[in-house]
Amino acid sequence: MGEIVYSVWIKAAPPQVWSTYVDPSRIPEWQTGRPTIDEVRGVPGEPGSAYVSKRGPLTARTTVLTSAAPAQLVTRTEAYLGLQFVVTSRLTARTGGTDLELTVETHWPRGRRLLGALVERVVLSPREAGKELRNLKAVIEREAVG
Repeated sequence: MGEIVYSVWIKAAPPQVWSTYVDPSRIPEWQTGRPTIDEVRGVPGEPGSAYVSKRGPLTARTTVLTSAAPAQLVTRTEAYLGLQFVVTSRLTARTGGTDLELTVETHWPRGRRLLGALVERVVLSPREAGKELRNLKAVIEREAVG
């Protein structure tokens, strides 16, 4: 199991950040890899809601475990090669905006931890996560101004 923390400050109130961040239909606007979103069920951001994200031949199913809008969201994603990760997202109001902090805990099946470490470097890399968070920031701030 590994743990990685990412964060970004967004010039928008927590409810504005929340509404874009938890909406599966908005994911292609800010995540890299040109994901398509299928099989959306439930109310976005509510416990039990889920969706499938596809990037080429790779698919991942994400389910909301707990939610306290607009402050905290915990999701579990079951991805390729047996990878599971739990993301705890915290939104904290700061003067003029919101801090969004993501804590990602990765879990690999026995016997795949070495392979998992390599995949994590590519898929969950700070560079890639930083790019996605900058994209999310730009989408939300563009809408907050307009």
